[in-house]
Amino acid sequence: MSNMEQVALGINGKWKQDHAQNENYDLFLREHGMGWFVRQMIKWFKLSAVEEYIVNGDQITYRQYTNQNRPPYEVILTVGQPPITTYMEGLGHFQVQTYWDEYGRLVTRTRKKNGEFVQTGRIDSKGMMELTILLPSGKRCRRVLKRV
Repeated sequence: MSNMEQVALGINGKWKQDHAQNENYDLFLREHGMGWFVRQMIKWFKLSAVEEYIVNGDQITYRQYTNQNRPPYEVILTVGQPPITTYMEGLGHFQVQTYWDEYGRLVTRTRKKNGEFVQTGRIDSKGMMELTILLPSGKRCRRVLKRV
């Protein structure tokens, strides 16, 4: 089994952010356009959505569950295909594309009005999902998610 197949199978499932391991997460939220009060609430109460990845061959379904009273945000991406335009409440319209890089990491490019976010993902030795995001400002953010 190739590294790409292992990563694809490894990300299947539901994940929740481990706030203790984040780096530059406030900057990540700020560059996504979130205001100071919302960012402080997330920080103080360690709020985070449950994120679900369903991998079926080259197709990845991403769901984000933020509220039990609302259906989840969902986008279906095909690895290696041109960007698609989607809408997410709170973030507005943006383009998103995913592909494998030369190191076997899954890369997601998100283009918004304020610039491009480039995220690489891998499963670490502890089974956690580690996401490294290059922000439009040129700084990096690290998010770590654990299985739910």
